[in-house]
Amino acid sequence: MDIHHGLEEIAGKYDNAVIALGNFDGVHLGHRELIKKAIELADRAKGISGVFTFAPHPMTVIQPDCSPPMLLTKEEKIKVFSELGIGVLIICPFSQEISRLTPEQFVRDILVQKLRVSAVVVGYNYSFGYRGSGTSEMLTEFGGRLGFDVITIPPVKRHDTEVSSTLIRSLLLKGDVSGAAGFLGYYPFVVSRVVTGDRRGRQIGFPTANLNLPENILVPANGVYAVRVHIKGNSYKGVANVGIKPTFNLNQPKNLEVHCFDFSDDIYNTKIKVEFIGRLRGEKGFSSVQELITQINIDVKNAKLLLQAY
Repeated sequence: MDIHHGLEEIAGKYDNAVIALGNFDGVHLGHRELIKKAIELADRAKGISGVFTFAPHPMTVIQPDCSPPMLLTKEEKIKVFSELGIGVLIICPFSQEISRLTPEQFVRDILVQKLRVSAVVVGYNYSFGYRGSGTSEMLTEFGGRLGFDVITIPPVKRHDTEVSSTLIRSLLLKGDVSGAAGFLGYYPFVVSRVVTGDRRGRQIGFPTANLNLPENILVPANGVYAVRVHIKGNSYKGVANVGIKPTFNLNQPKNLEVHCFDFSDDIYNTKIKVEFIGRLRGEKGFSSVQELITQINIDVKNAKLLLQAY
């Protein structure tokens, strides 16, 4: 997959490009339909398939106070795009200048002159141009006049519910990671480096890896989860806590603490991936360390039962 972080280096580089347009936050099942269609059409036309998206998310520039937390980091989003098999990824820096382009300017200056698209694929609710005033219907009209096809994908539904990033965020905020996975097409996850913790887990018989949570990325609600952990190419089952460790009154930022079953290697400063498979309970404080140990034993047992299918 070719990756371009801007428009200048791509001008005129590709012919017969079929480009999926959108923000692709989470690259969920709805987004995957757009990408699948772009790849299919490009293969049929012997052209190149691609994705065009903005970074940062336009809302962080236009209305930063209203910008939602993202579901994937930029780096993880790129990995997902690559796994889906697209030919080229264009990540255009979003700016105030870009935000002021009219719908027609966006189409002429970017889609036609820079990308030289033969076709674009968009969702039914796609918007573009100044204040999002461009619609998929307008895009189809521009395409007819300027010589490219527009394919509009209808709402993608699962169990009669429309797939959307907004819905997935609401599920994660409730801790419903298995529900979110059904709309994402993969289990929610966090990738971060293991940092030095207070070593209390080791002292009570449950050594843990502590991870700082990525900024501006939505993680599941505070609580205890059954997880799958990927470390240096290997996969392990475990249990994790998202929260602030109320039992110890540490008054610290929200973090992620992971205990892997049957694992004792030193992985300090190692980047690991933690997949949230199912929620076991909410986070709560305990009146004593012994009470906490008793609960952790219960959590480990329940996590192992839940993870038997994985």
